[in-house]
This record gives sequence, structure tokens and C-alpha cells, in this order.
Amino acid sequence: MTLEPGRCGLLSRTDERQRLRRLLADARRGRSGVLLLHGEPGIGKSALLEEAVAQAAGMAVLRTTAIEMEAELAFAGLAELMRPVRHLIDRLPSVQARALRTALALEAGGAPDALTLGAATLTLLTDAAATTPVLVAVDDAHWMDEASTHALLFALRRLQAEPVAVLVTARDGEACRFTEAGLPALALTGLDPAAAAALVQRVAGVDAAGEAFERLYRETAGNPLALLEAAPVLRERAWPGQEAGDPLPVGPRLTAAYRARLAALPEAGRRAVTVVAAAYTDEAAVLAAALRHLALDGEALRALETANVVDLTGGKVRFLHPLLRAAAYHLAGAQERRAAHRALARALADRTGPVDRDRRSWHLAAAASAPDPAAASALADTAARARERGALPAAARAYERAADLSPVPADRGRHLLAAAEAEQLAGREEQALALAETATNATDDAAVRAGATALRSQVALVRRPPRRVHDQLVDMAAGLQAAQAVPLLIAAAGAGCMGGAVAQARSTADRACALARDGGTAVLDRSAALMRAHTLVLAGERRPAAAVFDSCEEFLASTDPLSIGVEVTSFCAMDLMWLERFTSARTLLERAVRSARRIGACERLVPYLTVLADTQLRTGCWDDAYALASEGAALADEIGQPVLQAYAIATLARIEAARGRTAECDEHARRFRGLLEGRGAELVSPYLDAALGLLELGVGKEAEAAARLSDLQQQLSASGLREPTVLQHQPDLVEACLASDDPAGARAALDELSSQVRQAPSTWGQAVSARCRGLVEADEDAFVEALRHHERLPDPFAKARTELAYGRFLRRTRKRGAARRPLISARQAFERLRADPWTSLAERELRAAGFETPARRGGEPVAMTERETQVAVLVAKGHTNREVAAALFLSDKTVEYHLSHIYAKLAVRSRVELAGRLAVDAHLPV
Repeated sequence: MTLEPGRCGLLSRTDERQRLRRLLADARRGRSGVLLLHGEPGIGKSALLEEAVAQAAGMAVLRTTAIEMEAELAFAGLAELMRPVRHLIDRLPSVQARALRTALALEAGGAPDALTLGAATLTLLTDAAATTPVLVAVDDAHWMDEASTHALLFALRRLQAEPVAVLVTARDGEACRFTEAGLPALALTGLDPAAAAALVQRVAGVDAAGEAFERLYRETAGNPLALLEAAPVLRERAWPGQEAGDPLPVGPRLTAAYRARLAALPEAGRRAVTVVAAAYTDEAAVLAAALRHLALDGEALRALETANVVDLTGGKVRFLHPLLRAAAYHLAGAQERRAAHRALARALADRTGPVDRDRRSWHLAAAASAPDPAAASALADTAARARERGALPAAARAYERAADLSPVPADRGRHLLAAAEAEQLAGREEQALALAETATNATDDAAVRAGATALRSQVALVRRPPRRVHDQLVDMAAGLQAAQAVPLLIAAAGAGCMGGAVAQARSTADRACALARDGGTAVLDRSAALMRAHTLVLAGERRPAAAVFDSCEEFLASTDPLSIGVEVTSFCAMDLMWLERFTSARTLLERAVRSARRIGACERLVPYLTVLADTQLRTGCWDDAYALASEGAALADEIGQPVLQAYAIATLARIEAARGRTAECDEHARRFRGLLEGRGAELVSPYLDAALGLLELGVGKEAEAAARLSDLQQQLSASGLREPTVLQHQPDLVEACLASDDPAGARAALDELSSQVRQAPSTWGQAVSARCRGLVEADEDAFVEALRHHERLPDPFAKARTELAYGRFLRRTRKRGAARRPLISARQAFERLRADPWTSLAERELRAAGFETPARRGGEPVAMTERETQVAVLVAKGHTNREVAAALFLSDKTVEYHLSHIYAKLAVRSRVELAGRLAVDAHLPV
């Protein structure tokens, strides 16, 4: 009995079939749609997919069926899916085209970053749909290789306004990224009794009535394939080999039925079906060559077709159902499976393409029954190619298997460490930690042990409570040689800083510097010095810290940021930002972001994006900052970096606070607290209180702001933090105290700020301390001094705050005419930043000064979403829709969709007007 997918499972599927028709109809009307069909084996998923394909008249169909044996082959699924539209790759933006060609092994090159590759997949789909609607059909997605899954899911999440329909099937009970991705889904259940009876009668030719059928229906729960396989028992009115009351689950019933069918094949057929099941391809030519190496011929394949096991059409050899492949492979003995893999490796020996070489290396590995240096070497080459193509999980598995096959302990440890590094870069830290531990236990090789130790420290830094990490890393460093101990101490010092233990971190950094001088490399020596400089900045010792950066300028400019540890690069950028070397901070971070994007290292990308967002915030490029922080928060959430996610969210909250977006700020505050609860990140937590204090001050809740910021100042003083540029909250505390009738509190806050600025002078510190002195002492000269300092600082918000305070002072001292100039300047700056509460304050003061302010451009503003902000920022910088789509990993049509909403919200009608409404840095390329 032939079990073709289209012949069973569609009876009574009225609702499901209607859902598929709507999916196709929406795509034909230009609306994207995605649907995941899931259920147990044999429930009819493939049958529904086949019907959708049959109904896709006038549409281009891109389809692939994943097979279990290909799950380890990087980009196997994506290559098959995109085969019909490969000719469109050259039309993609050059970076995307190069990424996709590299991933699909169409050309050699450096690893494409995962985000660019996902964007290339999206663009290729939307380009394919430019002339005709597209149906993407993915069957058995639970077996798709991880690299293809990541790229495809990235694209599917961003489909919005394109004529593309996507239908995916996946089996329940299998680990599957598609089922975990939150896609629109439809769970398939068994047929109703009437439909089940009709199916059995129509297809199996068996009378479906009476007690035997009722039990059959109960046991199969209406599963169509199980009904057909078990239908012959109705003829016997019995259950062979089963007691009358024994339950028989559907999965084992199907497997047992298929095993019985395969066991009935002649010996040549069983050997042939094992080869077909073991193959990483359905290409008939490769399978025929493998069979010849086993003294079999094409007749064996035709016999399998006659036995309703495989289908031979179009030069392909396909099983009629995936369970047949699994049954065939596991029915064979271990020796027979190894023989099949050995034959397949020989069949691929003359093929030199990278995909065939990868298939051959996996076959050699599967054929090995003991450590095999040749197979290990071939698989390590495959792993290196996978990493080079950006398939980090595939690289990790290949390295791990190469370690299993390596007879030499040093080689085994080296491959395990490479696997751990690939897992870490892919953002899978638990797997990375386990592999690093195994690598350490596998060999005494000093380089492997040092690398594993450094990896563990990097993972711990962004995953665990910082103070605990500090203590653990210091303990780990005890007794180690300098080359191994210094990286741990550097990471420990960074963790101590994040935990608010500045003095303790300083002591650890001093120890790292001493060890690096005595026995470390030049890179370790500089890295340790830079971490010590970070502790100096936090303690308010700006001059010695600046001297370190002067001496390390060439080192930072010439060293790959990924090679010196995430904590060194990101903390250096923070220090440069706090030292007001904004151009140097941007340059370092842009290089770091490009390096991380190039190899898809999201683990490293997140801290760089978040610090860059903070830098842009402090220099008045708020919309840039909001876009960067949004991306950083989203990535951190995806790969599980709660502390860094909270840092990014704090940047979003501070911008929302200044703009008076109370609801959004409160929601981000809620998320922030949930992320950091119990994590002990004492130097990250204050960022939220600083943002909320600014919000309360701006919306007229001065007493609440004063109480919050006073508590914050006490907390920071206890931690040893004496650098006021870090959080920049002290001027808000002074203003809040004055506005809530607490002049003593304002004086105390001013004295503390002035003391810190005298110890470590900064342009920002001098400007805001002078402003606060003007407020507390009613000193006009102090305001004038503050504005002189602001001229040397690219912070329009801080300057406008001083102008507002100065204008208010002048008005209240009856100098209404003089007050108008600073107030008009402040209003213009606030309006450009869309800092609405502060714009309103400036307008109120102007009216009191006898100046009637013009209506705001565009009337009352409407807040943009995070995605709209990202689109608006790039459009304002002069990028085309195509370029914006490439940068944000969207389609052209989705950019158009967002842009129409942006224009409406900001009441602008052109890109020029849009650029005039946003606070961006036109020269920032990231």
C-alpha cells in the first residue's frame, strides 16, 4: 500500500484547509503570512503542505524537506530552499550577496555575520516576490540544520508587507527552533470518527465498522497514517502480539510497522536501504556510486521503489515518509551502518566542492569505530569551514566530534576548546562552559588550559552576579602562571567594577598589572593597564587614567577588539566617553561592532552597541542612541545577557525620561528591575534611578525626584564611585532639592559635586557645577561661566538646561529682555531633541518674559516605536529605503510601511523635513 502524503489526512480538514487558502490569498494580495503546522508523526502535516503547494497556482514555490542526516551540514536546508532563485543573489546589496554566496558555499570568503545573512535571506525572498507571489514550504523543519534555521527565522520574523506566504511543518516532541519562535501556529489533531472510517474504507479498502474499528480509532486517536498502517488488523479482528487491553502508542506502532516492512526486504534491499538512509543527500548518482562500492547496482534502488519504500523521480531518491528513513537506519546493525557510511565517503572522494567535502568528512566520522586521525582531521577542516561561513553551532559540533576521534590528548583538547569558543560566540554559554571544562580535563596542554580558563571568565562576566564572579575568578587565578592568571584577574576587576566594589576591583587590577609586567605578554600588559585605568576613572582619578590612555592609543588603534576581551574593549570605550574623548570612543566601538558583526559574534556585539548608545546619548544624538540601545537590548534578550540588556534598557529609559514618555519609561523600569533582581550589579542598577529621577524632575514631581536621587547619591558614595560623569544625576538632585524647598539639601549636593569636580576636572563637571552654583547662590557670573564650558562640550541637552536656568534667573531678576535669548536657544534645543517637558518649561518662561512662542512644528508629537526610530534615524542620515532595509535587516516594503507611519507621527512630508526633526549624528556609519 503506497502512503503518498496527498492520499491521506485531508478528510474533514475543512478549517485547516481554509486557513491555508487564506494564507495563499493574502500573499496574492501583498500581505505576508507565516503558519506553522505541528503535530505527531503521521497526523497529516505533509499532506496539508502538499495541498498548499498544489493550490499555489501563479505563485513561485520555494520548498525543502529537511532530513535528519543533514542536520549537521551547515546551510543544507537554506541551499535547497533557495536553489530556484540563486540567480537573484547578484541583485542583492553587495554585502548581503557576498554573505549569502559564502554561506551557500558558492564562493570562499570570511564568515558572514549572522545578521547580514538573515537580511540577505529576507531580501532574496522579497526580491523573488517582486514579480510574482511566493510560497515558501518547509517540511520537517525540526530536522533543518541550525544555521539555515537561524537565517530563515530571522527573515520570517521580519516579513510584513510582502507577497510571501510561508508554511512550515514540524513534529511535536522534537527540539525545534521554529516551534519555539512564537510563529503563528496550527496544531493538528486526529480525524473525527466519520472521517477516519471513510479514510480506512477508501484508501485501505477495509470495512470500518464494529468494535474492532472503534478500538483501532481509540488506539490511533484518529492519526491518519497510523490508521492506514494498522487497518489490516480489521481483517483479522485481532491485535497480533497484543493483549486485548494493552495500549499501543501511535509512534511505536508506526515504527514497528515500518520495521516489519523493511525486514521483509531481501538482503540486497536491506543493504541498499541502509545506504539511502545514511546518506546526507538524495542525489541518485551519489547513491548509485556508493551502492557499486558495496557490489550492488541500480536494481536495488528500483526494488525499494517497488516495495513502496522510496520514490525515484527527477534523479532523486526520497523516502515516502521520514519515519521510513529512521526505521531503515536503526534497523541496520552498527557494522552495516558503518559500511554504508564508508561506501558513501568513497563515492564522494573525487568531489572537491566544499559541501561534498563536508559530507564526506561526516561519513568518515560515522564509519569510524575507534579513534581515527584522518577522520578527525577531515572533520576539523569541516568545522573550520563552517565557522568561516558563519555556522557557529555546526562548527562546534564538528569540532566536538573531531575531538572524539582524536587519539592524541593535545589534539583532543584543542578541538574541544575550538568547539567551546564557537559555542560562546554563538551565544550558547552553558554549552561553551561544559566544553571548556571537558577540554581542560582532556589534556595538560598549557595553551588549551589557558584558553579554556579565559573563556570561562568571559562567560561568567556577563552571566553571573558580578561580585561573586570577582571572587571566583580571583580564586581561579591563585597559583597560575602569569599568562593564565592575568586574563582572569582582568575579568575579575571588570566584574568588581560592575558589582560596585571599586576599591576591591582596583586592588585586583593592581595585581594583574604586577603579574603582567613580570611574566605576561605585551597584550596582557596593556590590557591590565587599561583595566586599572577603568578603576581609576571610577574613583575620580581622571589625570592618571588619561595618561594610561595616552600611552595605549596606538595599541587600541591597531589591536583587533575581539582579541583583548569584551570587558577591556567595552570598559575602555566607557572610560574614553567619561573622559570626554568622544571621537576616540566612537572609533573604538565602531571597529568593535564591525568585527563582531563580521563573524556573527552576538555575545560581543551587545556590550559594544550598548556603550555606543550611551556615547551617542551624551553627545545629543538621542535618536541614534535610542536605535542602538534598542538593537542591543533585543540581542541581549535573544542570547540571554540580562545585565547588558538592563544597561541598554536604562539608556532607553533615560531618553524617554527626558522626553516625558512616562508610560514607556515605567515599562522599561519594570523590565530593568526584573532583569537585575538578585544579580548584584550595583554599578548598573543606579542607571535606572538616575533616569527615573530625571523623569520625575521633568514632569513636576520634584520631591519624589529629590528623595530618589538623594538615596542614589548615598549608595554611590558607599561604593567608592566618585566620578560624576558616570551617571550625571547630581545636577538633577540640586534642582530637585531647590524645587521642593530644600535649600540645605541643594547646598550639600552642590558641595559634593564641586568637591568631585575639583578632584577630577571635566568639561561637563565644570559646566554643571557652575550652573548649580548659579542656582543655589543666585550668581549670574556662575551661569555665564557654565555657558563658556558648554561651548567645549557636544551635549545640547546639558547646555539647554543651563540656558533655561539662566533665562529663568534673568527673568526673575527683572531682566526680561536679556532672558529671552537663552530661553529661545533652550527651547530650540529641547524641541529638536523632542524633550517635551523641558520644551514646555522653556515656553512657559518665555511667555512670562513677554515673548509669545510660535506653535510647535507638527502640533502635538506622537511617540515613535523603537523600530520606527531605527528606520527614521537611517532615513534622516540620507540612506535609501534599500540601504535602510539592509542595515536593519528588513525588506524594502517594510521600510516603506514604517516610513509612512513615521511621516504621519512627526507630521513631516519629506526626508529633508524628517532630518530636521531628529537628533542624529550624520557621520556615524554603524
